[in-house]
Amino acid sequence: MTGEGETAVLFGAGRRVRPAMVRALYGAFPVFRTQFDTGCRGLDVRLPLPLAAAVFAPEHGADAALLDRADFGRAALFAYQVALYRTWQDWGMRIGAVAGAGSGTVAAAHVAGGLGLEKAARHVLTGRHDRPGRGAPRAPVAGHGDAQGLSALRAAGFRRVLACGPGPREDAETAVAAGEVPALLAAMAHLRLSGPRIDWEALWWARHRADVHAVLRRVLEAA
Repeated sequence: MTGEGETAVLFGAGRRVRPAMVRALYGAFPVFRTQFDTGCRGLDVRLPLPLAAAVFAPEHGADAALLDRADFGRAALFAYQVALYRTWQDWGMRIGAVAGAGSGTVAAAHVAGGLGLEKAARHVLTGRHDRPGRGAPRAPVAGHGDAQGLSALRAAGFRRVLACGPGPREDAETAVAAGEVPALLAAMAHLRLSGPRIDWEALWWARHRADVHAVLRRVLEAA
């Protein structure tokens, strides 16, 4: 984003990068290649296999599937974000500020000088990221009207159901309600009375939750 003569960069959160995009930048820009390799070396010490083996693996191969894991996915995203930022700097882009959302906060702190690569890698890969998260209830819906009906849960007294929106699956129309676990369980029971099938969608973390933000603040303060 740009303002009055300055440019700010926001490092977003995401599940994974597109390997083809990384490979294209890696082959086209020497600075990106050097910085991506540097990031991989810093991350590899905390991964069971080299990160490059997953990013540059043949499509649909076993190694390529590693990027679907939280640890490899977040590591690849971090290395990509930092390498792209350094490439922009090499092009002469003057960046006045950086910020991060979710897992992108670590990349922002690293390029700003607040975290060295070793500490940044530790924060990116801290935790049992090889396992799916606790999840959020997912209910197949027929259309936007039903999705809006999920939002009405708050009006029905489920004040701790904080967010409702489209689900991550492409093979079915879904809506996701997210919030604190006790409230979600109560909301699920309420919804089952009206008929829709409900199950759990595995998530790494719910970055919109207040407790996740509190943990993130403690991590950055400890750094």
